[in-house]
Amino acid sequence: MDEHPFIELIERHEAAIGRICRSFCSVAEDREDLRQEILLNLWRGWKTYRPDHKTITWVYRVALNTAISWRRQWKRQIETLSLDGFDLPDDSILREQSANLKALIAQLPVSDQRLIDLYLDGFSAEEIGRLMGISQTNVTTRLGRIKEKLRKIKDI
Repeated sequence: MDEHPFIELIERHEAAIGRICRSFCSVAEDREDLRQEILLNLWRGWKTYRPDHKTITWVYRVALNTAISWRRQWKRQIETLSLDGFDLPDDSILREQSANLKALIAQLPVSDQRLIDLYLDGFSAEEIGRLMGISQTNVTTRLGRIKEKLRKIKDI
C-alpha cells in the first residue's frame, strides 16, 4: 500500500523543516514543538496546495511563516512573564509608532516583508540569509533598500 502523498512530501522535505527549526530554537524540546506546529500548518494547508508549484517552496514558506509566528508568540510570553508586577509608563506613543511601522511594512512586497520581519525580530544578517537561502551580503543590501523604500513611503 502506498503512503499518503502528504507523508511522502514531509519525508522528502524533513531536512528543510529541521533546518528552520534549528535556526529558531536552541533547545531540543522547543525544536520539536516548532516542528509539530509546522507539520500541523502544512497539513491544514495541504488541501490548498497546488501541485503545479514547487513543493519545497511551499513547504519552506509555510515552515518559515510558522516559525516567525511561533517566535513572536514565544517572545510575547517571555515579555509578559518578565513585566508582571511592574508599573509601566503609558506607552501609547510606542504603540502608535509600532502600528505606523506595521502599516508601512504591509505596503512592501511579501519577500521584503519577510526579510524586514526577521530583522525586526532580532535576527542577524547571517541568520536571515541562512533562513531565506540568500547571502549575508544580499540580506544587507536588501535591508538598505527596504529601509529606503520605507522612508519614501513615509514621506509620501
